[in-house]
Amino acid sequence: MIALTHLVVSLLLIELMHLDKNDAFVALVFGVFIDLDHLFGLRDYVQANGVMGVLEFDDLVNPGGHWKSLMHSPIAVMVIGPVSVASRLAIPLIFWGVHLLMDLVQEAVLGVFSAQEAVFLLLAASGFVTIRYARCIVAGKASTLYEYIRLEASGLRSVARASIF
Repeated sequence: MIALTHLVVSLLLIELMHLDKNDAFVALVFGVFIDLDHLFGLRDYVQANGVMGVLEFDDLVNPGGHWKSLMHSPIAVMVIGPVSVASRLAIPLIFWGVHLLMDLVQEAVLGVFSAQEAVFLLLAASGFVTIRYARCIVAGKASTLYEYIRLEASGLRSVARASIF
């Protein structure tokens, strides 16, 4: 569930910061897709726990497991910092920092697949939808919740069609 929470929180921050498509892409890379590094840890995990260990859910969600790479440690600031400086954007550093902070809070406070994590996800999603809905009303694109939902669904269909072809 934390991956979905990373996505929703990143989308919320993108909305709050009024990022354009290019900056939003960078934000999603460092705020969400940074978790693809877990695939690189898969080999070490299998070596330590065996192939069948991949099917052990409790072992998989263990925060002390072999799933995290250098990008999930504070040392990664030595990579992310220069990227941010070179691109003259704080976006990689901000979204990477939020990602790490969320991981730490999940491990230390919320727990994996906990009710608290679900509430946090719900609050972030509610904030995201509220901001998008308010902007649609102000722009005159939607005056009712039904119109807003239709507008968002239409946008999602367009993105899906564009992704397929």
